[in-house]
This record gives sequence, C-alpha cells and structure tokens, in this order.
Amino acid sequence: YLLRIIQQQKQISQIKNDFISNITHEFKTPIATVSTALEAINTFNEQPLSEKTKKYLDISNVQLKKLNLLVEKVMETALMEQDLLTLSTAEKDLFAIIQQVVDRQKLNSEKTIQWTSNVKICKVIVDEFHFENVISNMLDNAVRYGGEVIQIQLTDNNTNIEIRIEDNGSGIHADDAPFVFDKFYRSNKFDTNKIKGHGIGLYYSKKIVELHGGTLELSGKNIFTIKLWRK
Repeated sequence: YLLRIIQQQKQISQIKNDFISNITHEFKTPIATVSTALEAINTFNEQPLSEKTKKYLDISNVQLKKLNLLVEKVMETALMEQDLLTLSTAEKDLFAIIQQVVDRQKLNSEKTIQWTSNVKICKVIVDEFHFENVISNMLDNAVRYGGEVIQIQLTDNNTNIEIRIEDNGSGIHADDAPFVFDKFYRSNKFDTNKIKGHGIGLYYSKKIVELHGGTLELSGKNIFTIKLWRK
C-alpha cells in the first residue's frame, strides 16, 4: 500500500513538472514576440515618440523583463527537481559580481546598503548567471522584508569564501525559520498584498549554492550566510 502511494505521488510530481516545463516554454514565445514589438516601436517609428509614449514603453519593458525572469526561475525550479539543471561554470570574480548587484539594488531602493570585503578580487569557479541571481535574490529579500540598513560582507579565507547578508530588522519569526527554504513558502507574518513574492527565491538560491558545492543557511533571525569551498 505504501509503495503504491509513493508511486502515485511520484507520478503526480512528474506530471506537475512536465506541466510547468511545457507552460513556461509556451510563455517564452509571446514574451519574445512582445519584446521584439516594443523594440521595433522604440527604434523604427517614423515619427518621434512623445515623452508619455516613451514612459509607457519603458514601463512595459521593465515589466516584461520581470515576467521573463519569473518564467526563467520557474523553469529552473522544475529542472532542479528533476536534477536536469546544468551549470555553465568558469573562473569569475565574485567581488565584481556582488559589486554589480549592489550597485543595481542601490538604484532601486532607498534603504542603506553597506557593502564590505576583505579582498578586491575574489576568483572562484561559478556559473555567473545563476550565482548573480542568488546574490540578487538575497539582497532583494533583505530590502523587501528587512530593516532600513542592509549589510553584505564578502570574506575570502583562501580555503573557503563566505558571503554574509544581514539587516537590522526584526528578523524571521521562529515559527517560520524551519521553512524559509521550502518551495512556495511565504510567511503569514507579512502583508502579502503589499509585499509581492512567489516563495521560490530562497528555494532557488539554496539549490544553486548547493549545486556549486556550497551551503546557504539562516545563521540568525536576520542573517543569511553563503559558504563556498575552493576546489
């Protein structure tokens, strides 16, 4: 009986993953089409565009990029569940990756982001695209849910690398702490109508870090720590 239940659950999980993969692939075509159309309007229009039209085009482009990123995350989540996600790794400067994410986040937030490192160059073997997404997810979460001051610290200890993200907010409630890395989990301690999210950012980040042979842990109520080991 238990074996039959497990087999049924496995079949349901496979159907769900197949559905996610198919529907997200279907989303990619209209996103690409609309993106091309917006670019054509912006570039090849015979008449000069009004400021109002340019504003609407910019808003459309930003939202389309957000939608595309969400679709990518959902696709990658499905692939990770099936152990099909492959990383494209190369030697990259982790300091430069974090600096880029911090600069971008500072433009989009009024909160104070303090960024420190004990090195100016930190060479490590990573998938730049996915690891940049991890740092972006972690900072974005701190800005959304944390206090007014966010600290990100990079420490290179030669044998291992530690990235620490901390904020001065009230932190994650003890009831939520065991579940923060669960897929689609969102705490009911926040007003989800005001703070948007989909509950896959931390799940995705942890999986990506683990695929790099590292760890991502909640080290305190408001401290997340990423650790990577040099090979």
